[in-house]
Amino acid sequence: TVLNSRSSVLAAANPVFGRYDDLKSASENIDLMSTILSRFDLIFLVRDVRDEARDRMICRHVMGIHIGSGGRAGGIGEGGDGG
Repeated sequence: TVLNSRSSVLAAANPVFGRYDDLKSASENIDLMSTILSRFDLIFLVRDVRDEARDRMICRHVMGIHIGSGGRAGGIGEGGDGG
C-alpha cells in the first residue's frame, strides 16, 4: 500500500542568543539538529542588518500610517517620498 501525500511546511527560527553571528554557519546560528534541517528543501536566511537611521525611518513611516498621516512621516524610499 502506498500513501501519496503532499504537504508544505513554513518554519521560522531566531538565532541563538538573539543575534546572527556571521562567523558561524546557518545551522549553528539556528541551533537545530542537522537531521531536522536536512528535511527542508529550501532554507532562506532573512537578516535584519542593524542600521539605526533606517530603523528610525521605518518606525516613523509605520507610526505615521497608524496615526493617520498616510505614511508621510519620513518616508522609506529614496528621496523621502514614502515609497
